[in-house]
Amino acid sequence: MSDILTTSHLREAEHALIEAIRAQTPERVARPASPDPDEILHRIGITYLPSTRPNGFIKLYPHDFLVEELSADGSTVSLSHPSPFQSAEDQRTLWADLIKANISGPHAMSDLQQLLGVEAGKIGYAGIKDSMAVTSQRLSLRGVTKEVAEQLTHDRMMLRPIRYGSGAIQPGELKGNRFTIAVRTALDEDINHLLQKLNSDGFLNFFGAQRFGPRLVAQRMGQKLLQDDAEGALRFFFGEPGPFDIPLYREVRETLKDAFGNWDYMIELASCFPFTFQNELKVLHALQKEPSKTRQALGQIQEQVKMWVYAYGSWLVNRHLSHLVESGQTIAQELPLALSEQGPPAEYRDFMEQDGTMQYLEMLHKYPYVQAARRNIPARIIPEGLVWKKIKQGWVIRFSLPKGAYATTCLSHLFRLYENLPVPEWVKGEEIDVLQAIDDGTISSLRERFASVLIRRDAKVEEKEEEE
Repeated sequence: MSDILTTSHLREAEHALIEAIRAQTPERVARPASPDPDEILHRIGITYLPSTRPNGFIKLYPHDFLVEELSADGSTVSLSHPSPFQSAEDQRTLWADLIKANISGPHAMSDLQQLLGVEAGKIGYAGIKDSMAVTSQRLSLRGVTKEVAEQLTHDRMMLRPIRYGSGAIQPGELKGNRFTIAVRTALDEDINHLLQKLNSDGFLNFFGAQRFGPRLVAQRMGQKLLQDDAEGALRFFFGEPGPFDIPLYREVRETLKDAFGNWDYMIELASCFPFTFQNELKVLHALQKEPSKTRQALGQIQEQVKMWVYAYGSWLVNRHLSHLVESGQTIAQELPLALSEQGPPAEYRDFMEQDGTMQYLEMLHKYPYVQAARRNIPARIIPEGLVWKKIKQGWVIRFSLPKGAYATTCLSHLFRLYENLPVPEWVKGEEIDVLQAIDDGTISSLRERFASVLIRRDAKVEEKEEEE
């Protein structure tokens, strides 16, 4: 299978170039400081959290952050306690648990499709899991045998066959996720009172930074599309650096911005970074063939375009929640999503008039693969099964959340939550077996299986795993 161009191949090709640049000019691939967590939150519309929260760092190692899917029936797709295989006469569907480490959900599914030799529609899954983490989730695989699944060779994922049967998993067909997380703290602070308050009162359900892409500009691209400005969205897509990009990627973005419209040159430049700019290259090749058909070019990355539009809707929700808290208003039990199929909800009209997006339904007709929906979300969530343990590096915290809720949203109410490079000096760096810390097994077998990728984040060049 060495001839298959997976995301791992793209990553390694780019890594070789990064290492060559590092050898000559190391300052171009290093961030000068760890991004301030409250600045990140402000960029996505969250301004109400107190700055006095203690500092905490997550994901120093991928296995500091475990995510186990809760199936629709409430059962846990366990990382440490695999289910025994059950055979059956009906073998149309193989049900298997996907265990992945330090790879994004979309990249994992793309690699699975290629390595198993099946079409995308033959792989069923309920939701996308975190990238910088070790995660488990249930898959349904059509046309795949137990033997083929067990022989899958990939440095960042493995399949555990569970049973044969029929049917398929549908998107959203899960109850939620259970998180077991090491939070490394600066000081030996007692936060038991904060955890007890979280256990009783819960937290406000804002959309976390993952929703907005690694450059934190997805919402701006969505806004441009809903303003009927596809070219403006493309200019952001190619040329807007993230606020915390390393200098090298900032240089590339700024060069792409200046070269906008010179598709040949832009392709040549982006091809030097085939992993980070793989989606940009898809759009650029389409524009190279038909420069005037911008919406058709965006159709090459439909999942990305969906994410941009939905990120804009999430930005509206976050801004509204912050406004309610800061103005002392009562917060209802539920909030409507901002991009309703029936037109702008009253809660978001002032923001949408300010943003120039009141005609979003008309604009969405131009992107038929992006759907508006009328749905409510809980404004406040109380985590289930919350347990915590003080350790010398900080805290290990376990809790379960319903689908669509973010663990980092929960933790941000407790900590000023750092998770980007460079690692702050105050972080205690010893490895942690988070399952062992809370007396629920061990991560040791998975630590051995994924040894090449379960390494400290700053041990090598940071890899871009989040989807834009």
